[in-house]
Amino acid sequence: MRIADSHVHIRFTRYPEICRMLDDLAGVGVTDASLLALPYHGSSENLAALYCKIKYDKIALRAFGGLHLTDRYAMKSPEKVAAALLKMGCDGFKIMCAPSTRRYMRHGYDDPRYYDMFALFEEKGTPINIHVADPEEFWDKGANYGDGSYPTKQQLYDEIFRVLDRHPGLRVVFAHFFFLSRMPEEAERVMETYPNVCFDLTPGVEMYWNFDEKIDYWHDFFIKYQNRILFGTDCNSMKKCNTELVKLVYRKLTESRDFFTQRCYGRDFTVRGLELPPETVERICYGNYIDFVGEEIKPVDTDMLCGCCERILHDLESEPYDPIYLAGAEIADHLRNDPKQEIPAAFCRFALDDLRG
Repeated sequence: MRIADSHVHIRFTRYPEICRMLDDLAGVGVTDASLLALPYHGSSENLAALYCKIKYDKIALRAFGGLHLTDRYAMKSPEKVAAALLKMGCDGFKIMCAPSTRRYMRHGYDDPRYYDMFALFEEKGTPINIHVADPEEFWDKGANYGDGSYPTKQQLYDEIFRVLDRHPGLRVVFAHFFFLSRMPEEAERVMETYPNVCFDLTPGVEMYWNFDEKIDYWHDFFIKYQNRILFGTDCNSMKKCNTELVKLVYRKLTESRDFFTQRCYGRDFTVRGLELPPETVERICYGNYIDFVGEEIKPVDTDMLCGCCERILHDLESEPYDPIYLAGAEIADHLRNDPKQEIPAAFCRFALDDLRG
């Protein structure tokens, strides 16, 4: 069984750490993967994802670029950033619309400033992975978003539905099953209303417990929409349980509807399998991913990649303290530990030394 992990992240752009993560994934059967860059964690994440495409050869990698939110490049027009990343070799695009990032942005992706970007994606058929909302219990009083300052879960959904209504040709996979595992009727409505939409299976382990409560319903749902569900783990280069995540997602699909136990995140998770037929498992684990991203992996324009590395280094040398970057610690608190952006700069120097000698 080939496994294509549609949802993998990198952190802090340290290539040896990324390689160790990818080696772990290859060791448990992952043959293909998409690296979803989150540049609000650091200004070189897009470039690191592209660099990995060039250098790492045990897994067929795609790179999904993302918008800058927490550095000086956040001021550039979204469509120009997106066009440049696609030209540089990104195979798709990652969009974060979690409550924390959405509050920081102060406007939704249905805002006119994003019209041209989504029109570009629609025209080119660009695959997009979008994280919208979070588990509903995160809005409970005393929880992550319980103080009333965050947009509601429904507000985030309404904003992204307006994007889909305006751009019906968008090819979208919603991360974490669109956080609809407690709302089966809504999950089915979304599938029926938006034929270009897919869901990925990245846990949020609450999703798997929610599936367990209506395991027969979800078994039938997975078979009905077997061509629109993608394998994904949310692995990243900082996690210690990446191989366990692959096993958890795979076993959820294949184990019987009795309970099984899988170690993950430092604890034992006891959940039920969906007991899907082999042909459905193959579609979810591999075939749907290839349909989504395409057979061909886009080549990377190394001259553009090096030019962007040089641009970051030049900008950091001429103005090392970026006020937008420092304010970005609101959503990525590790930024305050690297006020001069030494981590992104180190990656840029590393990549330039390797690619240009």
